[in-house]
Amino acid sequence: MWNLFGKKRNKKEQKTPNRVDELINTLQVEGRLDEYESELLKLDLPSLSKEEKESWWHHFGIVAFQDGRDEEALERFIQANERFPDSAMIRFSLGQQYIRTNNADKGFKLFQKNNFPDIPREYALTQARYAYLWNRYEEGRGYLKPFFKYYKEVKILDDHFLYVRGLPFFGYWWRFLAAFSVLTCDFGELETATDYVVQNCHDYDFDYLLLELDAYKNHLPGILVPRLEKQLDTINKDIFPTGYLRMKSASIKMSDVKTIDDAKDLLADVSLAEKDFPWLEDIKTILLAEVANRLGNQPYEQELVDSFLIKQPLLFEPHLIIEFWLLDYQETLKKRITGGN
Repeated sequence: MWNLFGKKRNKKEQKTPNRVDELINTLQVEGRLDEYESELLKLDLPSLSKEEKESWWHHFGIVAFQDGRDEEALERFIQANERFPDSAMIRFSLGQQYIRTNNADKGFKLFQKNNFPDIPREYALTQARYAYLWNRYEEGRGYLKPFFKYYKEVKILDDHFLYVRGLPFFGYWWRFLAAFSVLTCDFGELETATDYVVQNCHDYDFDYLLLELDAYKNHLPGILVPRLEKQLDTINKDIFPTGYLRMKSASIKMSDVKTIDDAKDLLADVSLAEKDFPWLEDIKTILLAEVANRLGNQPYEQELVDSFLIKQPLLFEPHLIIEFWLLDYQETLKKRITGGN
């Protein structure tokens, strides 16, 4: 199983608790994470077991990373990696820190040695997200590939079933791969995966999945609108929020607007409730920015982009932005994130 910070524990480790991990978990539960570093430094490092020392060095780097002390975090992760060269968790953190400090080649070289399940799903997907940001699409596919082996084994694609087993939601994974497929104009792997799950797996809306594949492959977003509107008609609006579905439908219709005011009117009809995802407001912002770009209103576009990047400094994840038909537009924003790489 995975603990709070993603480290995999075997049965022996569960019988002998890792005091470092337990300390951090306690600090989080008690709302004392401001004492994270000071409490780590109070521990008697020589008295710790090998596993606990590995955790200590990893957390010692994490606390600097979380505090924004990038150079210090890099040095700590380098020291941790020297002491524990076989630790996939430390290797991930060092790779990430190299990327954050403008040494992407070193970072991705370390990522190549990391695969799920040696690292938890969140770390593997983060590697794929960095690959997206730095235009390393084939490497990104590689970080996603191990998950498909497990989808084929379990054959049940229900979200909860997958989540409790440490796997990403299938739709999340599939759209991530779809984004790489669109960006590389290579749909072979996506088609193979789709065909397999349609024929062999259960507990998923495969009709809609096939419709999505057609839409992304042939750039036909309009074919999704009837299904989205049917879902909106049948959903229990007293129980389930509808902003997500409404925004998806509106994002497709945005391609036909002729003025900024028309775009604003269309989005004004997408009312967001308290239960809706807060980031849908940021989707509104980037949708308007795309329209402003398309209509040649650069000052308004810049205003919107500046506002968007304050909220989403690493942009939207590709699996998400592709659902709102903004993958191509977000490509134009990447250089502001990666420094032109």
